[in-house]
Amino acid sequence: MAEGLALYDVSGTLANIDADVPRLLLLGACSLIANFIYFGSGIRNGFRLKTYTMPVACTLLFIPHDLMYLMMYDKWFNQYDHWFMQLFFVGLIITNIMEFIFFYQVLRWGRKEIMPQVSQRTFVAIMLIALAGTSVSWYSVKMMLADELWFFSFGWTVWFCLPFTIPMMLKRKSTVGQSTLMWSAYIVMALCWWSAVWPLDPFFRSPGWVALGAITVIWAVFVMVFIKRFQVTAQTSDQSAFAPA
Repeated sequence: MAEGLALYDVSGTLANIDADVPRLLLLGACSLIANFIYFGSGIRNGFRLKTYTMPVACTLLFIPHDLMYLMMYDKWFNQYDHWFMQLFFVGLIITNIMEFIFFYQVLRWGRKEIMPQVSQRTFVAIMLIALAGTSVSWYSVKMMLADELWFFSFGWTVWFCLPFTIPMMLKRKSTVGQSTLMWSAYIVMALCWWSAVWPLDPFFRSPGWVALGAITVIWAVFVMVFIKRFQVTAQTSDQSAFAPA
């Protein structure tokens, strides 16, 4: 699928994985479990508070990203027939189901916040069209991205959560649906993934890749600080509203 100059050497990367099984099993498992905690906490908060917790743009990208990987079953189980890619396949079944639950929450509770001027039926139709459009767009990008094993795109989609989260909270004037547990798990997920791929190929030690990992972790820490301070500010405002004149 990849075109042009490969980002990393595929055969060398897979050989390095086989030479470092215990470390990769540990870091891969920690990253996947942290991802489940991040997604699962968001889903739980969404149902509890009757809202969506994942920014819509992220949900629209995550669904086709993971679904496309799952649709390439033959590649992972027959062409490469490699245990690491197959374990990722199993993990992504769970994450893709969670992503569709995020999408359900958007459809169920997102209209009043996102498009209050349209009917529920129209809103659902627009969101379905948006998902279809994003899927086609992602497919066209992935066809040209020389990322044969999807290792770059996994890291890039982790980063993709960040630019939309604080704007979502600012628009809502609330941290509703967000929690320090979610973002602690997010940081662990990023740290484990970047640590896992670090020795596999020179690309994963390149300045650009390392910078993306550093920005992802630092930005996520800032999101956690923002959540805590935003909550304190909101509580102070609520208390002052009831203070005696």
